[in-house]
Amino acid sequence: ACSRPTLFSEAQHTLGARMQRGLKRACDEADAPVRACWGGELAGFTTCAPVKPMSGAFNEHFCADCREGTIFVPASRIRIVEVGNELANTQAGGLWNVPARSCASGLASRRTLLPAHRIVNQTKCCSGAKLAILKDETPHALPGLSPLPVVMQDSSIGFKVGRTLKPVVAIPLPLQGGATPDSTNSGTSSLLSASPPLGQPLPPPLPPLGQPL
Repeated sequence: ACSRPTLFSEAQHTLGARMQRGLKRACDEADAPVRACWGGELAGFTTCAPVKPMSGAFNEHFCADCREGTIFVPASRIRIVEVGNELANTQAGGLWNVPARSCASGLASRRTLLPAHRIVNQTKCCSGAKLAILKDETPHALPGLSPLPVVMQDSSIGFKVGRTLKPVVAIPLPLQGGATPDSTNSGTSSLLSASPPLGQPLPPPLPPLGQPL
């Protein structure tokens, strides 16, 4: 008989604590500033719903559509970060690393030469090349960055949102000296160039080894 008030008191305390947490969360959500979706900024359109980031987590800055879908960025605004280049994101609380605020650590001399950009595909769980997405297109060569392979340069690259942005297609690491595979040495390009034009029959198969052609 004596245990009932104790159990009832504990239930009241638990319920009260949950209500307080719920009210605090609702107040935090109401007080959170409304921001533009980073997916829209990266892709260059304004149709995304605004977001209220509840923390500094990367994916908190994207609307539901961008988190669940694919963000397409023109390849002309994407560069491969060359091997050995230690570029990282330094713009706390914002999307773009801008020249005036990219002077942290010992990389100031290189970072200040770069236009506004975002480093993606850079975490330990990523594969392929680390990438820089430029805020604006530029025809100029940029120190420490290489263009995408030629076969990709007239397309858009899709990205998925996680702890960073990950490309949905494999982007190879740059070759030694910062060069990237082009149409003369890319395996994909070689296969494409070896294929017959559409509408034409395939060539006959080669005879077995040791027999004359």
